[in-house]
Amino acid sequence: MDKGNFELGNVKISDDVVIIIAGIATSGVKGVNTTRTGVAEGITNLFSKNNYSKGIKVEVNEDTVVLDIYLNVEYGYKINEVAKEVQLAVKKEIETMTDLQVAAVNVHVLNIVQDKEKDKDKDKEKDKEAVDIALEQ
Repeated sequence: MDKGNFELGNVKISDDVVIIIAGIATSGVKGVNTTRTGVAEGITNLFSKNNYSKGIKVEVNEDTVVLDIYLNVEYGYKINEVAKEVQLAVKKEIETMTDLQVAAVNVHVLNIVQDKEKDKDKDKEKDKEAVDIALEQ
């Protein structure tokens, strides 16, 4: 995507950069447990080194962005408040860092995660880290 014309050439911002910004902003919101995608994408992301892109889809049209964010919310948090905070955080970060206009941030809450499930997710993350280390060697 073209972001600007400068004297020395054009600046292009990859969709992946927008996704990473959105992922980092989402992970900073209290009550968000994890971002998730479907099974096939989840398996692909298991072997990916970029955990921030999980569960985020982006559509860029000229200078506007539409995002779909799929996440799990921790039990005890108000879903609407968490979703609103995600929308605000993502919009602010993308517009600040890229000068793109965010047209929509669609938040899809897939699950509520309780403490027991958090422990399972931590175990899965440890297993994934072990796989990443093994793949790097």
